Amino acid sequence: MKNNKKIYVIMYILACILLIGIIPISLFLCNIPDYLTIIFCCLLAVVFILILKNMSKRIKKVLFTAFTITVMCVGLFGNYCNPYWNSISFRNNAIRTSKAIDTELSQKEALKDLDYAMYYLKKLHPACYSDLPDEINQRYEQILNELKSAENITVIELCQKIEYIFSAFHDGHTYVKHLAENTLYVKDLYTHTNNGEIIVAINGIDTSELRKQKQDLYSFEVESYQRVLFSNNITNLSGLTYLGFDADEGITFTYETPDGTKEDVTYFTADFLPYDEYVKYNEIPQNNNEETSFVYYEIDEDKSLAIMTLTSCKYNDEYISCVKEMFEQVKKLNIRNIAVDLRDNGGGSSMVANEFIRYLPVDEWKDSKCKWRFGCLKIPFMNNTIENEKYSDLTFEGEVYILTSSSSFSSAMMFPLYFKDNNMGTIIGEAPGNTPNGYGDVSIFKLPNSQLFMSISTKEFFRPDQSKTVNLVEPDVPCDSSDVFETLYEQIEK
Repeated sequence: MKNNKKIYVIMYILACILLIGIIPISLFLCNIPDYLTIIFCCLLAVVFILILKNMSKRIKKVLFTAFTITVMCVGLFGNYCNPYWNSISFRNNAIRTSKAIDTELSQKEALKDLDYAMYYLKKLHPACYSDLPDEINQRYEQILNELKSAENITVIELCQKIEYIFSAFHDGHTYVKHLAENTLYVKDLYTHTNNGEIIVAINGIDTSELRKQKQDLYSFEVESYQRVLFSNNITNLSGLTYLGFDADEGITFTYETPDGTKEDVTYFTADFLPYDEYVKYNEIPQNNNEETSFVYYEIDEDKSLAIMTLTSCKYNDEYISCVKEMFEQVKKLNIRNIAVDLRDNGGGSSMVANEFIRYLPVDEWKDSKCKWRFGCLKIPFMNNTIENEKYSDLTFEGEVYILTSSSSFSSAMMFPLYFKDNNMGTIIGEAPGNTPNGYGDVSIFKLPNSQLFMSISTKEFFRPDQSKTVNLVEPDVPCDSSDVFETLYEQIEK
């Protein structure tokens, strides 16, 4: 009997370790099938009952039962209510490329990828909390029938079909896309654009018309952001293939010069080059200095201006140190204006804004409200008042300007949003590429067979100032993103 008790205890400890241990494994190492959670829960329940039968003291039974239930709840929550279960968001070992665009998948493989995408979409996206929205469901049924009638499908075709479903959300954070191992660029595009030429047609189709025709292949909230995505696609082979063009047959670009002259140039597969060869072919001057940091600043004492450039919203020691150093110099030199350049910043952590605001004379400010999807739960976080933990010795009393473009996205939209809705500064440039009332805070996955990259929003956001009815972060001083500094200097002079 004593030997049996020891075996039961060992089995109990092992079941607890397995049930809890698979949670970090799914987050940081590899995918864990959902059924293992159920198996380990059942194993724990069986051993629990066997041990409980041999317990005599009531208090021990109560404590043992409470502990077991807690472990089971943690295990079940860690899977079915965890927005990052089997996500690659925190995996340093994850390969961030997809299979080649022309790789053929069997019908079974394609259907498995579609099921995988829809499972996590239903589990995580706030708009799918009750059920799939009608338009999403209709598109899903359409694509499901198309895949069932196809024997094979290429990776890029599967990407088009799943993105067609996802794009109906009009959520720039929820999408499926192909990540090429080696991006191949149109060989002489740099030379044409450097001469002031623009692409006005592809295979005889006006680019504006083409962009409208292909809008269901893009997830976006603001039309200007779709233009950014489309413009990126037409520069490289995988992007053009995604849009339905075949380089083996030839792709004809129509370039228009500044004086209105048009020229047709046809490119074939051999005319697309890896980046290093592209740079060499176009004789693009290279900066041999150290790689520029994602955050840096410069000070113009004559204009009493400090400009901080932030190309990515990374909240880390480098950012914290750079911001502090800038405000120390601002105080030392008595600088009266600070500009934050967020143009072409694709986002990251909204904490970069929080850290910056700590240097401003603000006691409290309003953050975005949100509802966060945890599987079968959707929890509201509606108290959005932030107590500002100021750096009182470096408080900046001057003017703050935020510079934006249509490709300022996600957290690079929230940065100017906080300043706009809390009246903390002046926004100059273009409206950022997504809306303040929308979705975000993504969980990232790879589809099992195609290895397509999938991003799904887990939060629904509401802008701090709900009295603003336009669902954009509208600049206080609108201008083309290329003219922000000229406009900034005009504002300072005023």
